[in-house]
Amino acid sequence: MSQDGLRKILEDRKFLFFGGKGGVGKTTMAATAATWLGDHGYSTLIVATDPTVSLSAIYEQRISETEVTKIGTARNLCGLNINPKKAMGMFQTRLEGTLSGFATLFGSELLSTPCTEEIAAFDQFVSFFEDTTHDKVVFDTAPTGHTLRELSMPFDWSSYMTNQIKNRRELSEALGFVYDEKMVDDLKVEKERYDKAVRGLSDESISAFNIVLLPERLPIEETARAITDLKGFGINVPAMIINEVIPKDVLKGNWFLERRRATQERYLEEIETRFPDQIKREVPLFDTDIYGIERIRMVGEVLYGK
Repeated sequence: MSQDGLRKILEDRKFLFFGGKGGVGKTTMAATAATWLGDHGYSTLIVATDPTVSLSAIYEQRISETEVTKIGTARNLCGLNINPKKAMGMFQTRLEGTLSGFATLFGSELLSTPCTEEIAAFDQFVSFFEDTTHDKVVFDTAPTGHTLRELSMPFDWSSYMTNQIKNRRELSEALGFVYDEKMVDDLKVEKERYDKAVRGLSDESISAFNIVLLPERLPIEETARAITDLKGFGINVPAMIINEVIPKDVLKGNWFLERRRATQERYLEEIETRFPDQIKREVPLFDTDIYGIERIRMVGEVLYGK
């Protein structure tokens, strides 16, 4: 479990994703990667797409939900929390500006589909996938199932809207609405943005989707499902970080820790057997919560070296 393979992924790819089951430490590992990169001279942006967590807590400072925020005193590190509800407003404003006339034809129906919030968050994600300002962009993703929905929904939505416009040509003319072919073309441009982003996710020369898990039954099963589902999008998982492994040198006859470590050993062996193609790196269970730049750097040394 050498640091070299994981470090090479960090240094070679521009877009770095950290996913997995809720509660396994994705935000910590994303922040660790972003901080390490910033410390090593890369202009780095960390973007949180999980609405249930906040980068502000782990970095002990306010990080905006709408504006890229400088983190700490480091010259090279910035962050953003994507708030899905605020993303909705930004998405609606941009969409109405780009596709003027939609509201006249559809009214509130345009932005009332059940998955619009996910589409809006994904739309913001796409804009950062087009980033040319930073050397590295690190994504702290939502729990796996939510992330997979975000990947699949935009294409269904854009196809739906294109079909709706085509099917309503007659209705729009009957209502006196001037049908504009440019609206369909604009939708195609939007769909291509989404398509390009997912193609980029599967391009191993620029992107890496890394999974974080614990040596426990449920995270292992969710990891297996995630690897299979991501493969359906053409996305391979090159590495996994196994978090909160109890260090052997703290056992010292403590029966409780010894039993927990023995259980973890079985799961570590299972991880090795079930996921032979992934680089794997363990992070020990620390005796304190991981928050603040210095503690994050401590984890970074374990994963990526000095």
